[in-house]
Amino acid sequence: MMWWQKKREQELDRELRDHLDLEAEEQQGRRPIGNVTLGNVTLVKENVREAWGWMWLDRLAQDLRYTARVLRRSPGFTAVAVLSLAIGIGANTALFSALDAVLWKSVPVSDPRALRILTWIRTDKAPIHSHSGYTESDRKTGQRISGSFSYSTYRAFRDSVSQLADVVAFARNQFTITAAGAGEYADGQFVSGNYFTSLGVRASAGRALVPDDDGPGKPPVIVLTYRYWEKRFGLDPRVIGSRVVVNQTSATIIGVAAPTFQGLFPGYAVDLFVPISMVPVVGPRWFSLSDPYNWWVQVFARLRPGATDASAAAAAEGVLAREIEGYAGSPGTNVEVPHVLLQSGARGVPLFAGNQEQSLYTLAAVVAAVLFIACINMANLLLARSEARRREIAVRLSIGAARARVIRQLLTESLALSGFAAAAGALLAKPLLQLVLRMMAGTGSLSVDARVDSRTLLFTLCASILTGLLFGILPAFRATRVDLTPALKDAGAASMGGRSSRKIGGLLVAAQVAFSIVLLAGAGLFVRTLVNLMTVDIGIRSDHLLTFQTDASQIGYRGQRLMDLYTEMRARLEAIPGVASVGMSHIGLLQASASNTDFYIPGRRIQSQRFRTLYLLLCSDSFLSTMRIPVLGGRDLSAADGPGAPHVAVVNETFVREYLAGENPVGQTIVLGDVNRPKPDDEQLTVVGLAKDAHYARVRDAAPPTAYLPYRQAGHEELQQMTFAIRTYVPPLTIASATRKTAAQIDPNLPIAETRTMDDQVSESIHTERLIAALVSGFGIAAALLAAIGLFGVMAYAVARRNREIGIRLALGATKGRVRWMMLRESVATVLAGLAAGLPSALGLSRLVEKMLYGIRPHDAWSFIAAALLMILGNSSGGRSIFLDKLSGIV
Repeated sequence: MMWWQKKREQELDRELRDHLDLEAEEQQGRRPIGNVTLGNVTLVKENVREAWGWMWLDRLAQDLRYTARVLRRSPGFTAVAVLSLAIGIGANTALFSALDAVLWKSVPVSDPRALRILTWIRTDKAPIHSHSGYTESDRKTGQRISGSFSYSTYRAFRDSVSQLADVVAFARNQFTITAAGAGEYADGQFVSGNYFTSLGVRASAGRALVPDDDGPGKPPVIVLTYRYWEKRFGLDPRVIGSRVVVNQTSATIIGVAAPTFQGLFPGYAVDLFVPISMVPVVGPRWFSLSDPYNWWVQVFARLRPGATDASAAAAAEGVLAREIEGYAGSPGTNVEVPHVLLQSGARGVPLFAGNQEQSLYTLAAVVAAVLFIACINMANLLLARSEARRREIAVRLSIGAARARVIRQLLTESLALSGFAAAAGALLAKPLLQLVLRMMAGTGSLSVDARVDSRTLLFTLCASILTGLLFGILPAFRATRVDLTPALKDAGAASMGGRSSRKIGGLLVAAQVAFSIVLLAGAGLFVRTLVNLMTVDIGIRSDHLLTFQTDASQIGYRGQRLMDLYTEMRARLEAIPGVASVGMSHIGLLQASASNTDFYIPGRRIQSQRFRTLYLLLCSDSFLSTMRIPVLGGRDLSAADGPGAPHVAVVNETFVREYLAGENPVGQTIVLGDVNRPKPDDEQLTVVGLAKDAHYARVRDAAPPTAYLPYRQAGHEELQQMTFAIRTYVPPLTIASATRKTAAQIDPNLPIAETRTMDDQVSESIHTERLIAALVSGFGIAAALLAAIGLFGVMAYAVARRNREIGIRLALGATKGRVRWMMLRESVATVLAGLAAGLPSALGLSRLVEKMLYGIRPHDAWSFIAAALLMILGNSSGGRSIFLDKLSGIV
């Protein structure tokens, strides 16, 4: 390109010389006047180059070289500009990557936009069934939408709904995998045999499941995910064809899924895929292939050509109605059939995305505001900096440079700054992205394909261009509006637009303050939420408490043998030196899990559906004392509450308030079942005690109506997993290895998971709130600092412009205090104007995050007062110090 350009220049020079020689010969010996006839040769060259069309490259190169010299002469300004913009661009890049991975990317299957997930709307008159699966709220109607069906309904959809093709079923489940003599928990999915072929997912090693693998009597096989193959087997290709034990059943590993495929529950880590026909031998009891009462599979499908969502949903609803009538009674039974919906399945089951959506969008709004504040800040600094360059700009304009040409040069400088900031921001995005992913992961395993990829870099490039234009256009246009004669004479205030320039700078700073106060107020709300969660009385004593989970049912223990094993484990754990007591419960407190059921109290009418749910904990007689949950009335569970004794329960305070109107619960009878359809075998419980409220699933959730039942009185089919809570005299983690050795002595294949202290468990329960508070606070402080820098620029600009005026006032006898106040009142007025705009905005926007708060209202006064004081003190002290420095220089 350069060689071709040089050749064209040489040809142009020769042509111009020939033309001049011809003109000279025509003058017949007189003094050549070719320049007069031809005109300005340089201008002719410029016009010819414009006709060639590639002169913009030359001018761009000139602009870039000049920009490099300008920025090199001001290293301090360049560093501040790049750093402040890099924070904003890097944070936005990280959030874009997270949002893209969680909310926008399609699952890595063939033609994901054609996928549909079958769901149904929950109603008050629910069909006769139990269900497990994801549930969400419809954005428009607020109705609850569920996504589970019975296995028989899935087969009916597959065989009878002609509008649907590639109908697949799947369900999440936890397995115990024993390989090389070691057992551990693994998260997996039961899938129908056509799962991989219908989705178009290939195996990276071995082969994927095919329909022939899914059927009665077929050899047990499994497919690993690439992630689990790497984590557990070190990518060893020899595992293909080897056998492992899955929940006490030997199965062959036939393949490994593609590295990018983690199933249709994006966000949740998956270790293996198991044919759904293996449910009877390795699945939980409520996963039934024959019982239409149990709804537990998720169903995906594709529309056939010519079919519509509405027609397919109507056909599926008709099939569902026939299925319900088949087990609910004869046609005409007063059972309402749920309304079936077809939703887009391009992004998989939206459970994880729905749980994280508000947090991610809140953080995205925060970092976008930080970037906007950084842009305003840069615009202010460039306005102030143009004061020092007014003579340079005036000289360039006076010697013939077009205003558009100077504006382009100034915009090139702005874009160069944003380009450097984008490069630095891309490097900063990676650690920020890890923080965001930690927030999303919480206490569980995370499988999100979030990385700084080509899509993210394209976003960063667009953000840098938009940023450079946003903060560069106004200063460029203002800088080129120069009155040339005063500027060349260095006439100070007249050169740069006078009072209007100060007004623009003040308005920009006020906008910065307004945005900053919104962020600081939000940070105050989230910090106070975190403090409230850290200090709330959760009803238990979490110190000196170690917990772990196990599920011996997955390695073959059943019925009384399972109960005896757990009883033996408790006795052996209590014998470990340093152990005070050991409690057991089938679900651990504060582990985001729940077990609940319908119930009724004979002789009492409970009107609301909400008041027919009772949360259960099957636990040992030592559980309440180990957790330090006080018994306020009656008695605790005891060793006498065994299988042959009357069934009893201890209820909590919330149960008494909501169901018994504050009456003494001791002696009351509770029946576990549906009051509208009572059965002879419904379990009857006698309340023997009243316990203090304890938070059940999460720290931020109030204690629900809870009943503590003796695990030895539970039906054998109800008891599987057990969580052990060990109260110690010594630091809990010092006995962690002893607990694992004790479990291995009982059975080496017994899986042990999530060994941790209860203090850590409580902390992890508010993990998301802690990171949100930290991130929003950090960005809020960064925004406040940027606002202070913006005020610095405006004050420096104002003082520099009024040096002569200030000197004259001091010479005429004005005191420093009077002159100081004359200048500072402008900054105070600017900050107050920003507060006046920002506080009402913060009050309005705080309602958008009301559901994320705990223990405070969105208009919490202390949060807003603290934010306002921080802005006033920070900006006023900054402006005052800047002015004093300038004033001392003048004096």
